[in-house]
Amino acid sequence: MTSKLYIIATPLGNLGDITLRAIELFKSLDVFFAEDSREFQRLLMALQISSEGKKVFSYASHNLKESTEHAIKLLLEGKSVGLVTDRGTPAISDPGARLVKQAYEEKIPVIPVPGVSSLTTLISVSGMDSGEFEFVGFLPFQEKQRTQLWERVAKRNIPLVFFESPKRIRETVSELKKEFPKGELFIGREMTKKFEEYRWLSLENVESNSLTDLGEYAAILVPGQKELELDWKKEISLRLATDKEWAKEMGRRFGMASSEIYNALQKIKSNRM
Repeated sequence: MTSKLYIIATPLGNLGDITLRAIELFKSLDVFFAEDSREFQRLLMALQISSEGKKVFSYASHNLKESTEHAIKLLLEGKSVGLVTDRGTPAISDPGARLVKQAYEEKIPVIPVPGVSSLTTLISVSGMDSGEFEFVGFLPFQEKQRTQLWERVAKRNIPLVFFESPKRIRETVSELKKEFPKGELFIGREMTKKFEEYRWLSLENVESNSLTDLGEYAAILVPGQKELELDWKKEISLRLATDKEWAKEMGRRFGMASSEIYNALQKIKSNRM
């Protein structure tokens, strides 16, 4: 098979961040799938690359199934395809993972064309030790899922990297201030653009209304040491509880399914017998 699926990174905002290899592919490939086809056409125009003869199809969150099937069909017919997102690297908190997985299942070569990623861009200017961190993309909307996430972060006590919309950033910072009063937050806003901003915030002292609601945010939460609130009587009760009750409590603490913990416990017990 001569066809290939190219995963092509594009600039976050500064056109100078485009790679020479990406430009070559923009010129040579005839078929592209883009998160926003109009945005991609504007990028081609800015790079002075003609779109004549090129077919640009939508690959967005609302049409993933149909677009994946279409892209795979073209690839199996022998056409090479370029996948781009609006900004940054496809399949990292943007559409793409489904297509990549399907391509591997069909034995279609998947070729990365590295470039800008908001994740690595943020970490590189934070000064944070990047030896270990957790990346979750955009924060969950549901309160239960957010609570489970905060509990997991507090338990692991490693930096959490996430994205947040300008409409929700103030609410999120207020929430983090309550959950991690001894923590710190590094924010990047409008990265690589004219009004880009980077700064560390102490969650203990920050006022959420000091953050502007203009521009996309990426952030790193360093949770800090959270005071342990251990009720020794509760721990004794838990020690005497049934396996299912214990598994339910452990699932709540670690943000896991209680059934998974229960099954693991039964397996350990059976191995000891």
